[in-house]
Amino acid sequence: MNTPSVAQSPQKTRPGFFEEAFRGASLPPTLRTFAEGFCTRFEVRGICDPMYCANVAAFETGLGDGSGNFNASKTVTEAEIAKVADRLLFAYSTCIAQASTGTTQETIATMLREALNGSSLEELLPVPGPALHSH
Repeated sequence: MNTPSVAQSPQKTRPGFFEEAFRGASLPPTLRTFAEGFCTRFEVRGICDPMYCANVAAFETGLGDGSGNFNASKTVTEAEIAKVADRLLFAYSTCIAQASTGTTQETIATMLREALNGSSLEELLPVPGPALHSH
């Protein structure tokens, strides 16, 4: 189970962050949704990170060359989705560990699978739990 740490919901990025990160890029909406969801959920804040996530997903699934060129006309396999999840879990393990507990390769794979199947950004993000109040 993947739960936000300290019963907090993912923090919002600064206004215009994703527009700046994807400026000039022409990528499939599903990959952009996945990259935005990944960066939001795991509090990945580097300006190059969203495009990196999209490029890793594109390269490993065959939806692109990993260098900003995308081709959305391919059926993606479960093995390809697992490879994306493995690479991103390894690359962002520190951010992921700080942002949530219990995140596994399957957590990330599920996010990518759902994005590729047309889920919205909101659907990729966990529902915030109730805030803990001290008495």
